[in-house]
Amino acid sequence: MRKRGKNNDISVHAIAGTEVVLLGLNATEKAATGLLGFSISKRKGEAGRFRALTGGRIFEGVHDEEAVNGGGVDSEMVPIQAFMWSDYVVDPNTTYSYRVVPVYGEPGALEPREGVEVTITTEDPEDQVHAVYFNRGVAGSQAYSRRFGEHHRKWYTVGDEWREFVKPEDVPDRAAYKWLSRGLEEAMLGFIGQAEGPEYSLRAAVYEFTHLPAIQAFVDALERGVDVKIVHHAKPQSLLRLKRNFDADVTVSYEDGEYDPQTFKNSEVIREWHKDSIGQAADAAVRQIGITNPECLEHFEGMMIDRTITQISHNKFIVLLKNDKPIQVWTGSTNFTAGGIFGQSNVGHVVRDTKVAQKYFEYWEKLRTNPKKKSSKNDPPDKGIRNWTVLQQPDLKGPPPPNSITPVFSPRLTTAMLDWYADRLAAAKSSVHFTAAFAVANQIFNKVVKKKRVDRGQPYLRYLLLEGIGGLMRKKYPAMAKCPQNRIAWGDTLRAREGGEDEHHQFIETLTGLNDHVSYLHTKYMLIDPLSDDPVVITGSANFSDASTVNNDENMLIIRGNTRVADIFLGEFMRLFNHFHARNRLNKLSDEEANEASYLIPDDSWTEPYYTEGTQKHEERLLFK
Repeated sequence: MRKRGKNNDISVHAIAGTEVVLLGLNATEKAATGLLGFSISKRKGEAGRFRALTGGRIFEGVHDEEAVNGGGVDSEMVPIQAFMWSDYVVDPNTTYSYRVVPVYGEPGALEPREGVEVTITTEDPEDQVHAVYFNRGVAGSQAYSRRFGEHHRKWYTVGDEWREFVKPEDVPDRAAYKWLSRGLEEAMLGFIGQAEGPEYSLRAAVYEFTHLPAIQAFVDALERGVDVKIVHHAKPQSLLRLKRNFDADVTVSYEDGEYDPQTFKNSEVIREWHKDSIGQAADAAVRQIGITNPECLEHFEGMMIDRTITQISHNKFIVLLKNDKPIQVWTGSTNFTAGGIFGQSNVGHVVRDTKVAQKYFEYWEKLRTNPKKKSSKNDPPDKGIRNWTVLQQPDLKGPPPPNSITPVFSPRLTTAMLDWYADRLAAAKSSVHFTAAFAVANQIFNKVVKKKRVDRGQPYLRYLLLEGIGGLMRKKYPAMAKCPQNRIAWGDTLRAREGGEDEHHQFIETLTGLNDHVSYLHTKYMLIDPLSDDPVVITGSANFSDASTVNNDENMLIIRGNTRVADIFLGEFMRLFNHFHARNRLNKLSDEEANEASYLIPDDSWTEPYYTEGTQKHEERLLFK
């Protein structure tokens, strides 16, 4: 939902998702003269009083530590110096009123002027075609450390180093888990729990599958009489066993590539095949849950279906059927693991549309046969999975149909869909918001590094949110950062400063220790002109890469014209982007510079970049106003 309010001097553009409200603020150039910032207050419901939101900075030498309360500063005492602010403490399907007041005068003698009020209702995930659930995704935050920092301790980790973590399992009453989940785990279990009896079926396709509560939910459904089938990643890997003494039972095992060929001279070699570590972990987790009803044993033993002929069976979806008819699908980026649900940033997405659910079910039916990658000359046209996906949904050309939901499945015959994604990015008129967990495909990279020509006075920005700028991104990041229309942020925590927590008004930020490879960002989505009346949201399991397009089992949704979905995704994107961007900026500063940056500017000079044409802050002010 979007609402606007204004007077002669300032305006407010409120954009509500389910658990985020974005506030785009603006002031006339005349009103910006002498502006010290904004006071922002909130009221829940239609009654009661307004309560001030908080900022994180104070005026040096004016406000003492008594002004700091619960990690923030009352904006009626100390204004917020920004033209965008976000409220993350909101409930779904709830009405809030916001009062924004421009503040003038000088530090210690503030002069509030006429403000603007706007009332907006957050989105309800229930009884809607789309329900979108983002986890917290910011374990490394001041809020996490403030709540649970007393439980932090050092762990010896991969890489032979000691690192500090606040592991959620160390926090009593699952309090950290609940905070980190932010409703994602509850929504996942709730989706499975809808299957209440024999008239229901569940058809899932999963990659990592070790979260015991999710597995328990599937097994509980099975024991309620639900028909449960799960295609899971079970790619085989070869194991070479060397029998050094033909008369002995003792053997020595080697993984491929871990042996010296000379070792095998004059020895018997046996090649065996086993599931890789992902498949083995899933099997072990399912066995750990087990069943309690002996009558369900046969069904339980047939619940898991191995997917072996694939590079990665990377899907994370569930189809809910009633009386053999697909009615809903759960999809998104979230693996069925603790790290996926509580650690790195992820999204779960429910689509309550029978046509979409039917397409996912047909894809699942193909996957369950463990199809080979590509049809041979004498095969039926759809024998190979690559051929089947393209026959079901040909590569797109031009914009998607208006007001549509288009599922796209992988693996595909070519990387043409990557070209299509890149073309959609290039066609954006006002903004692009793009997450890249691992790398940026060349097709997209080639569009991102180019400056876009836009009409004078028309704002245009590309927001790129990355897992990091090392590894595969090391060579591409400098070229992307060079383009002035690209705003880039990457996963980060505030580095520790000399003087400790008290001196710099910050807590030590730690992660959960739940993730080994992807610590911060695991989402895969692209928003095209999300603030327009005709946005495009592209989201799913695929990493916008060659491998995810032609090698892996993947699914994507392309949603055009749904401003509600765009508002939810945009609010969550900007929540994460602003969180990480602030850390990227502060971590580049020296201790002295960081200390100076922790204070507000005592005059209106903070507004200058927002009114200087060509700067990113100027473009952002116009984009969100």
